[in-house]
Amino acid sequence: MPPVIPDYDKTLVTKSEGVAEAWSKNDIHPDDLKNLTPQQVIAAVSNLLKYKDVSIDTIKKLNDVHNFENSKNSEIIFAWCRVCIQARYEGIVEKALNFVTSQGRMKFVRPIYRDLLGWKEFKQRAVDTFRKNEKFYHNICRTMVEKDIAES
Repeated sequence: MPPVIPDYDKTLVTKSEGVAEAWSKNDIHPDDLKNLTPQQVIAAVSNLLKYKDVSIDTIKKLNDVHNFENSKNSEIIFAWCRVCIQARYEGIVEKALNFVTSQGRMKFVRPIYRDLLGWKEFKQRAVDTFRKNEKFYHNICRTMVEKDIAES
């Protein structure tokens, strides 16, 4: 443990965490993102992963109000796909598979494949999509996803 723990200003992250907590309780408003930076929006969506009981109704309402599914920001799409998969929202599967086959960053690809491999109803579809596109991925990414498939 370091001898001194700095006292950082947590104002920005606290706001993102508060928005995520409100969303997890289906407290969603059009002006939620009004005063948030793009990084705070990413953090808010990512923080939803902490809440294991986010309902499909909440997912649908969030998407209706904030349209995360059609974001042009890869970080938001990544986080949104993961939140939707965790909630078992079937409407995101096609978007998630298109996302992981349209860009090959392991940072995005591996977690989404892992999430889909853990969803019994879509595991085979994830494997088939990976096999069809495996030459698209960098060697290290391909090897790691293959390892995840073997362990799933």
